[in-house]
Amino acid sequence: MTFNRLYFNRGILIQNFRQHGWIGILYLFALLFAVPLHIATEYREVPQEIASLFLVNGEAQLLFAITFPVVAGLFIFRYLQSGGPADLFHSLPLRREHLLTVNLFSGFILLLVPIWLTVGITGWVWAAQAEPAFIFGGAEIWMWGLSMTIYTLFMFMLTVAIGMCIGQTVLQGLTVYAILLLPVVVWGVFELHLQHYLLGFPSEAIGRYAEKISLVTRVASISSVPPYTIELTIYGILTVIFILLSYVLYARRKVESATQAVTFRIVKPVFRFGFMFTLVLIGGAYFEVISPEGSSGWGIMGYVLGGIVGYIGAEMIIRKTWLIWDTRLLPQFAVYGIVAGLILYVPVADWNGYASRVPEPEKVQSVKLGGDYYVYVDGVYLKSDDSHLYSDNPEYIGAVLALHEKIVTSDLPLPANSSSMDRLRDETVMINYQLDNGKTMQRKYQIPEEEFRQELKAIKETDEYKRVAYSTDLLDGDVRSIGLSSNVSGNRKAYISNPGQIREFKALLKQDVLNQTYDDQLTPWSPKFNVEVYALSDASSINQQVPMTYYEIKPSYKQTIEWLKQHGQYEQLEVSPDEISSAQFVKEEINSPGKFKWVYAEENFMNGSPDGSKQVATNNKKIIGDLLERQRSAFYTDQDVVYHIKLNVDRGESIYMMLKQEDLTKEMKEILAEQ
Repeated sequence: MTFNRLYFNRGILIQNFRQHGWIGILYLFALLFAVPLHIATEYREVPQEIASLFLVNGEAQLLFAITFPVVAGLFIFRYLQSGGPADLFHSLPLRREHLLTVNLFSGFILLLVPIWLTVGITGWVWAAQAEPAFIFGGAEIWMWGLSMTIYTLFMFMLTVAIGMCIGQTVLQGLTVYAILLLPVVVWGVFELHLQHYLLGFPSEAIGRYAEKISLVTRVASISSVPPYTIELTIYGILTVIFILLSYVLYARRKVESATQAVTFRIVKPVFRFGFMFTLVLIGGAYFEVISPEGSSGWGIMGYVLGGIVGYIGAEMIIRKTWLIWDTRLLPQFAVYGIVAGLILYVPVADWNGYASRVPEPEKVQSVKLGGDYYVYVDGVYLKSDDSHLYSDNPEYIGAVLALHEKIVTSDLPLPANSSSMDRLRDETVMINYQLDNGKTMQRKYQIPEEEFRQELKAIKETDEYKRVAYSTDLLDGDVRSIGLSSNVSGNRKAYISNPGQIREFKALLKQDVLNQTYDDQLTPWSPKFNVEVYALSDASSINQQVPMTYYEIKPSYKQTIEWLKQHGQYEQLEVSPDEISSAQFVKEEINSPGKFKWVYAEENFMNGSPDGSKQVATNNKKIIGDLLERQRSAFYTDQDVVYHIKLNVDRGESIYMMLKQEDLTKEMKEILAEQ
């Protein structure tokens, strides 16, 4: 009886339900709208099999889970942030742990009942539907209920725990979402700092985890990557920690701290430095983005200005006034500034050895060039196992180490000091080492191709590199069919479905890919044909996409082209000069030093060139035949002369391509000069 009277005081429970019950009612309506109503009213000719209910309108579901619990936490514990209600509640004949327990229990009831009512109604809809749009089982419904329970309790307890340290309701709500976004902002912006000032830092190291460390950013990915066990376990543990922390903080919170920005003295330096350091990173990143080409020092200036603004802003929030000047202000700012400077400097300092570290050959078990690979399974993108892409060939490892050694000893400019022209001409190299201690070492560089041509050639002419870069391993698997299309005209298509022909084509295509020279891989010419290889799928899920891989048939793939000619596919794909009635040329002169543009075959440019360039037309079959055999791939440039070309097909189709001035044949130059 005493337990019920003190820990679950009936009067406070009834008052909370009367005053804040609207939160639970709105939460219930929102969840019913997002889940069972959506499932019941959706129509699909072919039902979609789903592995999680979050794959159905998941963004709305998680959005509700990160807003309603915060609202509940703000309103139920509103008495803590106002002087009069705080005095009133703490004058009741209840100990603080009793008062906290009954209010937490009120919040749990208001938030969890809507979730489990939605679970029950969703189960009824699932059982009652004769022709469902989505196919799922009872386990998916229970898992959704468990996931939403954990997400909701986490947000509610985070709001309560922060409310113990903050004395203003508005600031409490802002702080909740600020803390949720803080890891993403700090990690993301700090990653930019490392990219600018640390040679070899792989940008993927932090960026790929950004969406997983905040429920706010998780909203964007919940429909493609549903909750996983580790994620829910972490949020469950944090919820328990916040519950215990709330009891500890509430026992020590002073009643008169209501309306204060920060209620505990020990929290003030944490708040002050966290606010300041966040603005330090944002200021540095912003100034790096707006810095003029080739300039240096803008990032440092941004860090300093961000620190000043952040420190002053934090002081004004804590003191609730702009009159913050006193004798302690500058010494305190100097201490915080030194700490922030050390955090920024130590990771990028030369003496820590990160930039110059190259593993010893005997410590490298295998190596891979390139990033991660992902596959689409049951509506979810999953990181694929790339262990088979690593090579333990000693010669290949030696070639990669030789390139790495030259990079770290070549005094390459940091990304922050290199011009956009240099970056566009550079080649990206992503190195992954598997070391004998079980760890993986990653480095990423932008290197000038001309300076490292010999080392790159030694790597790129190996089968180990081509096998990864061109996914030749996928050609060894079972293939259902192969689709071919002309790169000149998308209307020209051919298909290979005969098992024997598929085996022959795959073998020749793989051999041509592996026979490429370094110059073949650097060719500026567009491929002749595009290839889509559809693998056999053993997936039981009707929602799993058929695995498909894209390849190109370059002019250097002589064996593959000859096979297509022998089997009649080449004629189906080829566009003959006799089918072209005329060719039109329009000249574009690009002269914008430092302002690079992406140049490609533009239909709009041909139909109305912005600079009013004169069009030159010809029906010379020799010129048209040469055009069909060569077309330039898209490229970046700031100074060039480009000819946009339109081929008019007899049957009404238009083909667009482009050439640089140096690509023109003698006959092309003559007709252009004449007109």
